[in-house]
Amino acid sequence: MFDFLRNKRQKNELRASVTPSSVAASSTLQRSNIRRELIRVVLKDTLRLHGIPFDWLACEVIIIPITQGEEELRIQLVVLKWKEQLLRYAPVLQQQLLLGLDRFDPSVDHSKYIVSWRFSSDCGYPFSRMPDPKFWQKNAVPPAFEEPESVLDRRHTRRPPIIPKSRPSSAGSMDQSDGFLPTHHIPLNLQPHPSSAGSMDQLNDFLPTHHVPLR
Repeated sequence: MFDFLRNKRQKNELRASVTPSSVAASSTLQRSNIRRELIRVVLKDTLRLHGIPFDWLACEVIIIPITQGEEELRIQLVVLKWKEQLLRYAPVLQQQLLLGLDRFDPSVDHSKYIVSWRFSSDCGYPFSRMPDPKFWQKNAVPPAFEEPESVLDRRHTRRPPIIPKSRPSSAGSMDQSDGFLPTHHIPLNLQPHPSSAGSMDQLNDFLPTHHVPLR
């Protein structure tokens, strides 16, 4: 009988040790792990959707408790391989990541998440020091990237007007044609040939007696 009472007392002490605060902490830790895994999955899906290799970018999720029941979530995107074209679209990629989180978990306001970027020490960055201060004062702006126009948009786009080529003036054309005319007139010999007769001879009488090359 005393053994039964002793065992019952131990069970009551074990139940008393499991306080509501410890249960809440365990639940919070589990929820944080789920959120970390969700962000990693959404980032991988975003990279796959836009054709970016998975080994270019990774993420680390940091959850900082602020007050009772409130947390601050920070997403740190880690650049594993240096690609200039990737950083050119970094703001758009960051926006696509947050939109993907909204699709997977619409009940959470992901706009409050803090997103930062970090570069791995072995990412292959080509520069080792800052450029000359005058480099930032240059007016040269790199050309903006233009997306290729789709076939449907091209059908509705008006063609540019055709500008006719300028033609030379009539005076200039006459001057050029004058270069092919003879410089002087040659009189024809209209005297009948003494030793010829007939129709063929009469035609030959009107031919020039010698050939003059044209200039």
